[in-house]
Amino acid sequence: MKSEEKMGRIGWNSKTYRKFDEKRAGEYLVIANEVFAPLYPVIAQQILDRCRVSAGLCIDVGCGPANLAIALAKITSLNFCAMDFSPHILELGRENIIREGLTDRVTAVAGDVHRMPFADGVASLIISRGSMRFWRNRPAAFREMRRVLKPGGRGYVGGGLGSRELADEINREMIRRGADWKNKPTPEIRKKDKAEWAEIMGKARFTRYELIRDDSGSWICFEKEGERS
Repeated sequence: MKSEEKMGRIGWNSKTYRKFDEKRAGEYLVIANEVFAPLYPVIAQQILDRCRVSAGLCIDVGCGPANLAIALAKITSLNFCAMDFSPHILELGRENIIREGLTDRVTAVAGDVHRMPFADGVASLIISRGSMRFWRNRPAAFREMRRVLKPGGRGYVGGGLGSRELADEINREMIRRGADWKNKPTPEIRKKDKAEWAEIMGKARFTRYELIRDDSGSWICFEKEGERS
C-alpha cells in the first residue's frame, strides 16, 4: 500500500481541509506559483536570519506546493521533507520540486502534524507557513514537533506575506483576479495572546520561544532545549 493511501486514513477534523480536493488544490497552486511567488524568498531569508539553521534536515509542515521549502533550499545546505496531508496538493508539490531540479534535496512526504512520520530527534529545523489554522490540536502538534526536533533544533511557524509592501502588492493582485480576500494588518501581541501561547507551549514542554508580530506576519519561533549536535 502506498504511504499516501495509508496516511490518508488518519482522521482530520477541519471541514475546510476536507474541501481541499483536486480542484481546489489546483486553484491554490496557481495562486502560490504566481501571486504568492515573491513572498517565499523573503520569508525563507527571515527564517534563516532568525533561526540561524542552514544544515541538517528541515521539515516543512503543511507544505502545500512546497514553495517555501524550495526557496529555503536555494539559500541553505538543508535537506527537506515537504510534508502535507492532502494527496492532491502533495502531488503538485512534487511537480514544483522536479521543475526546480531539487529532487536530490527536497522530498515530498505524506503526513499529519499530529502524528509525524519521522523518528525522534531527526530534524534541525521545522517550518510552516499558513498551515496552523488547519491543526485540530495545537499543543499536540507542538509536542509532536518537539519530539521530532534534535536538541537545539529550532522551529518557525505561523503565517504572513513577508512585508507590508508585499502584502499590499498581493492584495491588489488578488482583488484584480476577483478574489474576495484581503490580508489585514498584523495586530499587536496582546496579553491574551501571550497567555494563550504560554499555555500551548507549556503543554508542549517548550520553554524557549518568541512571539513575532510585525510586517512579516504572525509567527512563533521556538527551540528545543539542549546543545546542537
